[in-house]
Amino acid sequence: MKKLLKFLSSKIKYILLFYAFIQLIVILTLETNYRSDSLYYYKLAQECIEQAEFYPAKQHLYEDYIVAPLYINTLIIFLTIYNSTIIISFLNLAVILLQIMLLYKITKKIFSEDIARLTILLFIFYVNTLGLMLQNYTELFFLLLITASIYFYLLHKNIYLSLSGVFIGGAIAVRPLGWALLLAFISVQIFTSIKNKSILLNYFYIYSGTLLFIILFGGFTFSHFGKFEFTSTTGPVNLLLGANVDATGGFNSTVLENGKAGYIEDTEALTYIQKGEFYQDQAMRWITDNPLKWLSLAPLKLLHTYGWDDISLSSLLGYNDTNFLRVTRMLYSEGDLSKALPNSNLTDQTLYFSVLIISHLYYYLLLLAIAFGIYNLFKKKLNTNLSSLILFFVFFATLMIMITVGAPRYKYPMLILLLPFTASYIDMKFGLSK
Repeated sequence: MKKLLKFLSSKIKYILLFYAFIQLIVILTLETNYRSDSLYYYKLAQECIEQAEFYPAKQHLYEDYIVAPLYINTLIIFLTIYNSTIIISFLNLAVILLQIMLLYKITKKIFSEDIARLTILLFIFYVNTLGLMLQNYTELFFLLLITASIYFYLLHKNIYLSLSGVFIGGAIAVRPLGWALLLAFISVQIFTSIKNKSILLNYFYIYSGTLLFIILFGGFTFSHFGKFEFTSTTGPVNLLLGANVDATGGFNSTVLENGKAGYIEDTEALTYIQKGEFYQDQAMRWITDNPLKWLSLAPLKLLHTYGWDDISLSSLLGYNDTNFLRVTRMLYSEGDLSKALPNSNLTDQTLYFSVLIISHLYYYLLLLAIAFGIYNLFKKKLNTNLSSLILFFVFFATLMIMITVGAPRYKYPMLILLLPFTASYIDMKFGLSK
């Protein structure tokens, strides 16, 4: 194993080239079949293109919420250039390659070049990224903004610290989870200031950059929409999804059905603001009446997020309307593979289960190595502001999920940023740097 890992790490440039080639083949040969949020983002972008407007357009005032405004506007720009789903896949490819470069630089700064190479190797073998490339979710773009912020923070100069803050603002404009990185910076500043017994004033360049982006992007939205919106307004509905009588910890849309807490009869007559207020009121009322039940759901939200890992693999293998957990449950209850995986033969079923089982084993080994890597970091007192920043981000992001609702793909940014800790443990275990 040690020789194999050393060999693969030493050939990382060639492996990266081959990985990029595989990605091109996947883009050019496999069909994109958007569903769920992926399809909704595409629909919003197309509506704006038809109206020659940026998102949100005036017609979106009566949607259920405003979602990922920076990401949707990025889609609008690229789809205006070439209106096909393939352009989104190529955008995702560029994002992934940039992500690899930034992850390498960040890991090299925290640990070493050997561990950085190994981190990229671990990233490449995490096949969900390949599946996400064919989708239209926000995770890839969001993670790029997060890592760009961390990278510019590494450069220390005030102008780069301001840029770091701008990218935090961009991340918030894609997903509210971006607030977790801002909280992470504030936490690092507080702990370091206490340790050094002096306030680290240069962190305020980061906060000013974030504020500048929020003002500019919110002003941009106000100029064409009439509302100062700079991020998603999905918080209330996500809170309700995780705080109702039918809540399971994961996504369960039954709460929005007739007779349930989130049902709105004349939905087209209400603005997204009114709907958000209704969802939040319903959620807070249930939490107030059932505080212990709500708290007991937090571990389940964690389980729905980190407990299993079919983020995109079922879709990559051609099964767009299912996932591995659902297939496993159906197989257990029905005992029939043809019902669990309809319209498939034995070869397809064997391939499906082989890929999903191997990928989950890889995922669980990653989680184990992450835990050991973090433990080893603190045991040997190797923790730095940079590693603390990542760990604080993961903590706050996970806490936000436990407050709202859990889903496997929500953990993707956190998992990727934790890969350096996995690589550090593997390096220590096998002595790869020696």
